[in-house]
Amino acid sequence: MNESVFVCKEFSIVQNSSVLKLGTDAMILGCLTDFYNPSHILDIGTGTGILTLMMAQKYDAQFTAIDISEESYTCALHNFKQSKWANNIICKQISLQEFCTSTNQVFDGIICNPPFFSDSLHNKNNLKTIARHTITLSPIDLFACAYSLLSNQGILSIIIPCSEKQTFCHQALYTNLHIIKEIEISPYYETPPNRIILQFSKTWKSVQRTHIAIRNKDKTYSKEYKGLTEKFISIN
Repeated sequence: MNESVFVCKEFSIVQNSSVLKLGTDAMILGCLTDFYNPSHILDIGTGTGILTLMMAQKYDAQFTAIDISEESYTCALHNFKQSKWANNIICKQISLQEFCTSTNQVFDGIICNPPFFSDSLHNKNNLKTIARHTITLSPIDLFACAYSLLSNQGILSIIIPCSEKQTFCHQALYTNLHIIKEIEISPYYETPPNRIILQFSKTWKSVQRTHIAIRNKDKTYSKEYKGLTEKFISIN
């Protein structure tokens, strides 16, 4: 099985061909997610464990990482054990729905790079289908479980394609979660955004809206993106 290592400043991520590779979505979600003095953080669909480790670098808290895939669970568990935060992280192979009904813990922060394709053709790779499509975790299940698991001051932070915003926001409102922040992400300056980070809370607040671009016209990383990621990785 082919393995590669993604080296960050304070931790490393071992990836293999059985687990969906980490990408810009996860990195920018981790960089732009802020919680308020969290004591417990939940990472839904942890994959390689990158978001849990980014949150561990940011916050002195306790972390729970869950994933329905055995391959992802094994990969994430290895990466957690190799990190300096191993004693603060619990990793479980379990669906969100089952976890939600089996725990009494509430979380001040929930972070998730959720499956979001509902109508497109499924990938022949079953692991990629699970990671990218809503067959195992629909938006309504995500928000219903998040509402149950969030503390009163807790925040849910997700990243999705802009085309899915209306669907996700509608389902969130149905479960009484209110959008409090929108961050649109363009791949290049002067191109339309193709991703959006959405943050939700049980309490209604005025919505904060911002926008960033990842790359300049010449395909180099933007100064803004470099500034966001500099605590985690070194990029040229």
